[in-house]
Amino acid sequence: MKTTDFVVRRAEDIARNVRGFTILELTIAAALVAITAGIAAPGMLDLIRSNRLSTAARELDADILLARREAIERKARVLVCVAGSTAGSCGTGAVWARGWLVCYDANQDNECDASTSTHRNPIRQHAELDPTLTLTGPAAVARFNANGTQGAAGASTLTFTARGAWTGSKTYVETVTPTGNVSLTAGS
Repeated sequence: MKTTDFVVRRAEDIARNVRGFTILELTIAAALVAITAGIAAPGMLDLIRSNRLSTAARELDADILLARREAIERKARVLVCVAGSTAGSCGTGAVWARGWLVCYDANQDNECDASTSTHRNPIRQHAELDPTLTLTGPAAVARFNANGTQGAAGASTLTFTARGAWTGSKTYVETVTPTGNVSLTAGS
């Protein structure tokens, strides 16, 4: 007997002994996967919602800090305001979930100035939030003067509150002091 005959015969023996999974084994494996997914899905939904809420609160925080930094850098007033019905303009009301703008206000009329070749306006525009999130804040604009403060015209502390519409949602509170200090705190 040649060596190649032995190798071929051995390969044929292995091929005869190899079998796939039975229907019963596949059914049990599929049932285990379904049970595991059913247990994990509610927790995953809460994680996704919490991340959306945290992201919205942190984006507002970043935009408020951007407005303060731009005011100091450009030595001009910068606003953070509710997005209006007209693109690039400030709106009214305390429902910030519709979106918000960060824009220059060099003429200090509490409205976004027109864009120029050197100053694009609005600086940043945030889209409407997910419907499961609420974001409330002052009905007036948040303004930063050239020195980074709210100045005499904005002498009160501004508070923004972000929360989810589901049970057990966290609450994020953004506070802007008259001196321009910005803080974000997460509650329960």
